[in-house]
Amino acid sequence: MRKDDHVPADVEALLLDRDSQIRASRDESACGEGAWASGAEAVEGYLRQVVADLNRVRGLVVEHAEFGHYGSGYASFVDVLLTRRDGSARRVDPDGYTTVEGLSVALCRLAPIACILSPGERSHHPDGHGCHSMPWLDAVTDMPIPGWEEGCEQISQVLDRHRITLVGPRLLSRPTLPHLKIDTNLGDGPHYSIFDVWFHWMD
Repeated sequence: MRKDDHVPADVEALLLDRDSQIRASRDESACGEGAWASGAEAVEGYLRQVVADLNRVRGLVVEHAEFGHYGSGYASFVDVLLTRRDGSARRVDPDGYTTVEGLSVALCRLAPIACILSPGERSHHPDGHGCHSMPWLDAVTDMPIPGWEEGCEQISQVLDRHRITLVGPRLLSRPTLPHLKIDTNLGDGPHYSIFDVWFHWMD
């Protein structure tokens, strides 16, 4: 596992390609291979397999996988929170909230890429209230993450098996095409980043 945010040249070329960026900004698949060449339903099914495999790794368990676009709107990614399988990153507070610390992996619906975020928390209450961190560009991190090295390695292995490339902040923070419009609650346009093109959400 490399720490220098190096991705294969063909993946970097795809993410920076003008036509690919335009298609992705319109929520259209920009990859002509694998499930991404077969439509949104095929991608959704494939990403469910990836999440199931992430849930089988030795040290981590999937706490939550958001396939439903956060209840409204559209997300160009599936947000997966993984926590320690032994329960050591989970606590129940006196007010009834359960808080779970973990790693979020954003699995892109538009191309076979993903990013991993610095450790965050998700909390929920039996009455239905709760909160969770969102996949902002500032949270995208290099690997391995101190204290989560084994988990990072396990995540990386699963994604490699599924031919999904982890992309880090060096590439995702680069500017996108000038004047490209992206409907997202995660960015701060009008100057968008490559992250905004591939990982966007609008309610």
